[in-house]
Amino acid sequence: MSALAHMLSPYFENPWIQSLGIFILSLVLTIVARWSLRFILHAFAQKTKTEVDDILIRAAKNVVTCSVPVIGLMVALAPFALQTSVPRRMLFSLLAVLLMRGALNLVDDLSKWLEKSWVKRTASTLDEGLLPLLRKSVKTAVVILGVILILGKWGVQIGPLLGALGIGGLAIALALNSSLSNIFSGIQLILDRSLNVGDKIQLESGDVGVVLDIGLRSTRMRTYDNEVISLPNSQLANARVKNYTKPDTTIRVTVNFSVAYGSDVDEVKRVVSDAISQLDDILQNPEPQVLFLNMNDFSLDMSARVWVDDYGKQFARKLQMTELIYNTLNESGIEIPFPTRTVYMKQ
Repeated sequence: MSALAHMLSPYFENPWIQSLGIFILSLVLTIVARWSLRFILHAFAQKTKTEVDDILIRAAKNVVTCSVPVIGLMVALAPFALQTSVPRRMLFSLLAVLLMRGALNLVDDLSKWLEKSWVKRTASTLDEGLLPLLRKSVKTAVVILGVILILGKWGVQIGPLLGALGIGGLAIALALNSSLSNIFSGIQLILDRSLNVGDKIQLESGDVGVVLDIGLRSTRMRTYDNEVISLPNSQLANARVKNYTKPDTTIRVTVNFSVAYGSDVDEVKRVVSDAISQLDDILQNPEPQVLFLNMNDFSLDMSARVWVDDYGKQFARKLQMTELIYNTLNESGIEIPFPTRTVYMKQ
């Protein structure tokens, strides 16, 4: 055995043999790593419902296949004791490019998964515009980081470059201040869930309508006159907005009316309550109410209230109640007052 080792020792001391052995070892490690990812982790991932682990395992397999042999080549250069670092730098640059490529593919796969599992389930188009923006931002950051690492390996001073990028980013941020404000306000609206597509809302201006779309920069609302109002998201996020669909779609319908002084308040309550209780599509819990609110200058002010299960029925029920109360008061002989003024003249 010692004789065989003595005979083979010149071959093992040969840098070419050593380098080839290291590279072959890296290929073996690549095969073992791919086998482990394919049969062990992949079998575990099949037991889960999410596709994220499958995406990560596939990305890891691609990175291992490309990067481990390159790392093996870098290590295989050691036996040659090269006087120049150019080959090592070139291999490092190749490794950085391969890792960047793997990271970019991973970002694309994850964004497709998000688009399929999350974006399609939401009614707003904000996330449909936000996801491509987020994907491009992450991919740009990956490329910039990779380029900086490669330049640093080749001895390029990246300090001034980072300073220039910082100044350029600040200038772009200032120029896009309004747009960025609208984008982040739109994200806030989605996360807070204060507004959803299809909600009936009332703005501070008094406009009432239904939310058509929450976009990347603005929110669109259609009024009941079939007009579309577009509002910047930053303005809407800071405004006081009444949402008729929160906490649920039930809503109260109120009709205020007045009767003359001298009327029997209990009788007015009874006849009006009996009339509005017969309306269709109203809730009996809470039950209809007729309230005596105020003694005005020339009238007794009262209010009739019922509840409906959907805000879309509010306006129609209000019109129906108004007509019904007027006819009921007339049929019952209850006087409906009008403004009067008594003038005393001194003789």
